[in-house]
Amino acid sequence: MKDHNTIRLMTSNVLGNWNAGFIENRDDKMAEIYIELRPDVIALQEFSKRYRTQENDLLTLVSPYYEEILTPATNRNHNNSTPVIYNKDRFTVVDKGYHFFQDGICDNSKSITWAVFQEKNNGKRFAYASAHFIHTSEAARMIDGDQAKLLCDAITSYYNCPLLVGGDFNCSRRSEAYGHMINLGFINTYDRATDVSQVKSYHPYPVWDDMKKQYIPSPEVADGDYMDSIDHIFYYGKYELIPEIKAHGMVMDERARIASDHYPVYTDIKLRD
Repeated sequence: MKDHNTIRLMTSNVLGNWNAGFIENRDDKMAEIYIELRPDVIALQEFSKRYRTQENDLLTLVSPYYEEILTPATNRNHNNSTPVIYNKDRFTVVDKGYHFFQDGICDNSKSITWAVFQEKNNGKRFAYASAHFIHTSEAARMIDGDQAKLLCDAITSYYNCPLLVGGDFNCSRRSEAYGHMINLGFINTYDRATDVSQVKSYHPYPVWDDMKKQYIPSPEVADGDYMDSIDHIFYYGKYELIPEIKAHGMVMDERARIASDHYPVYTDIKLRD
């Protein structure tokens, strides 16, 4: 349980387009997770057009608590697949933006969306971004990392506030692209937390049950451990502004296995005075 001085940041790949792209009960299960855990800001990935057009879609289900950061998407289909939603009662939005990764592949869903937030009760500022790196090329992922750094440099130099980036980076700690992120100055919040999960952040796809007409968890068991995780929350910016990491975890319950092939990952931070 987090206290009132703690900010919970989450990253969550919702599995927007897959096979026929049907969503069915998956967005309902994901909404239950968000409403139960009530993270303050959520970085979403794979938020496809189909995801947005479901009857009683995810954003509608969580709308009593969350508002989307609205910023134009400059990809070919003009859909922001990496939106950020936030606790509209706790924060005001100071600035926001979107960057479509120009990595030679330019997949429509691979982008980064960011916002600078200000707490209403104390005026403290921080930035949080949602990123999705390309899945098909290690070299292109390194380009995505370079572009993310340039964007983060611009935000932190202008606002002089802590900045965190959550997302599906499609690179494990064993990969060259992950090492490149660390060399660029990104710090994984996992490494600054205690009592962390050793489980891999993604798992087998949910299974369509034709009798029930809904998704159910896969009977397959995920192999690997946290070293194979591809969903991370990084800090970027001045070392003296690194927030205190109060907790870091994954949502490993049946609803997460129904909703997506990724567990939501969260970190609880406390901003410096």
